Amino acid sequence: MQSDEVRVLLVITDEDWYEAAGYAGAWVRALEEQGAEVERLARVPDDWPVTGPPPGHYDLAIAHVLVEEVIAYAPTFALAVLLEAAGVPLLNPVTSLVASADKLVTHAVWAAAGVPQPAAWDLARVREWPMPGRQMVLKPALGDGARYIELVGDLDAASGIEAAWRADEAAGGHRRGAALLQEWIAEPACARIFATPTTTSLVYEKSREEGALVTHGTVYPRVYEAPPEMARLASQMVAALGGGLMGVDVLVGPDGRLVALEANAPFGFDVTDPQQGRWVARAALAVAERAAAERAAAAA
Repeated sequence: MQSDEVRVLLVITDEDWYEAAGYAGAWVRALEEQGAEVERLARVPDDWPVTGPPPGHYDLAIAHVLVEEVIAYAPTFALAVLLEAAGVPLLNPVTSLVASADKLVTHAVWAAAGVPQPAAWDLARVREWPMPGRQMVLKPALGDGARYIELVGDLDAASGIEAAWRADEAAGGHRRGAALLQEWIAEPACARIFATPTTTSLVYEKSREEGALVTHGTVYPRVYEAPPEMARLASQMVAALGGGLMGVDVLVGPDGRLVALEANAPFGFDVTDPQQGRWVARAALAVAERAAAERAAAAA
């Protein structure tokens, strides 16, 4: 299959609050520049409950389903489920969408696969401070963009913050899911890598002020080739979650220790950096080509 024959369906919300981020436009441009034909849908079309998706029409669906949408079973997630059930290859299968949306599940999957990561506990099940004498990171299992992440020093402080989360949820605020206590790695470098189970992009090291807990998401003071150990870890993070292409964050401790921080099935890339767009588009189209080859082999 040649890339100019690939028909891609981008499953992504069309809500105004997200459209302004530019990620949908960036995906479409990057894929079309590689010769793909791209359609966009945000929900199940009106006639599909009667006709179903057109058989064989799409070579790949990119389900850019946000964490909030997975939680709420929003139209984009329902469309992704339908496409997968109808046999359309998904860049990231539904299992990986769900597993990467919930950080507690992600940690458990990685623990089972032996992926090195910061130690993490479900606050609801903690009776004694897991790391005596050390501060820990408190973060919600659901959500992105480093929202609601704080350093805490004891159970009382952690429980007080969680209580404020629940009060905000009850008032209609963001759903946080389980509260996680995570090992704090002080003064790390945070590397964003776009990765498949076998390949990785360049490393985009995120900007972080000295002493800051979180980074600036799309500001990259250093860009470099992934060292072999980091590349292996990034690919292992994606493979363990059953993903095809994800944006992963790897922490590099001051001592050089590498740990898996998080994986994002719906990821944004820098809309001003054509190099990022080319890499992710080519990696996505390679998934479509492999799926086509598998179908052809099965039919032979």
